[in-house]
Amino acid sequence: MNDTKPWRVGIVGAGRIVRTGHLPAYAQGRVPVAAICSQSRTTATHLAQQFRTEFPDLRVHGSAQELAADPDVELLDIATRPDGRLDLIRELLPYGKPLLVQKPVAYTLDEANTIAREAADAGVQIAVNHNLRWAPAQRRLLDWVRAGELGNLAHLAHVHHFTEDVDTWFTRHPGYLFLDHGLHYLDLARQIAGTEPVAVSAQAGRLPGQTAQCPLSYSIMLAFDGPLVASLTLHNHTRTSHAWSSSWYVNGDKADAAATYATATLHTTTGSITHAPSGEWVPDGILGAYTAFTAALDHVTAPEHDLADHLRTLALASAALASANDQGAWKDVPPTYARSGR
Repeated sequence: MNDTKPWRVGIVGAGRIVRTGHLPAYAQGRVPVAAICSQSRTTATHLAQQFRTEFPDLRVHGSAQELAADPDVELLDIATRPDGRLDLIRELLPYGKPLLVQKPVAYTLDEANTIAREAADAGVQIAVNHNLRWAPAQRRLLDWVRAGELGNLAHLAHVHHFTEDVDTWFTRHPGYLFLDHGLHYLDLARQIAGTEPVAVSAQAGRLPGQTAQCPLSYSIMLAFDGPLVASLTLHNHTRTSHAWSSSWYVNGDKADAAATYATATLHTTTGSITHAPSGEWVPDGILGAYTAFTAALDHVTAPEHDLADHLRTLALASAALASANDQGAWKDVPPTYARSGR
């Protein structure tokens, strides 16, 4: 492959995130999608028909193995539920094709470590779709931090308001708020911090009469080997969509910065600048995760969102969940599988 030729994608899964995120992202980026499959061939066929204009040659396969064997498929986009991922990935590793996997790669750190170990043994590169890193406003914030515009960081905070009080497969998982939805924010917090949290304390709350089986609010504190102070709060039960918001605040010894869904602002001693980049978290973030992965594949380097990096985010989320289940007791972030010093 090279920089000028996009990798041809085969998508495993045909659910809501594929319909509203992955396929629109690939259409926007003119990424060739060669094939799709799902547990229900009917569902995959219907979705392929919906996107027939954007992907006129999109084929529907009857299984993930059949899709992986398709010679026109060069990269596998795994957009299934986290349950059963280990078995699915084991079936796909023999085909030797790189995998871009929805987060979390698994609900448990043990299972995710096993996936990492077996993928490394098979020589298969895996990246995880941490698409918030490429949401336009959040990417601008992250770029400022990585470029040193803020100097040494002293404080990081995230406040998120949304609504997911529904009874569906993901809200039936007791750890959903930490291991799935909140994983986005813990991951971006790790990237902004630029250093690994060593311990975490968390509280989680359920509301009387809520429909979801998982908690719908959390408050998380992160501890580092240094002066950085970081906190994240999420309330997932606003009464109206008008209350939805996502705000990041980052403070350093040179400048301060903030970001919302739509804007990123840098405050320095000489003034403030606000950027309102075009695009949205979805689909732009999903396209960004694909683009970064294929660029790394072209250059034979590890992408920033490879599986080894994901394991550290999942370890942090797992420790936060354990803390919330233990009345906020501080928990050390557990070690993860690593190869070649990662």
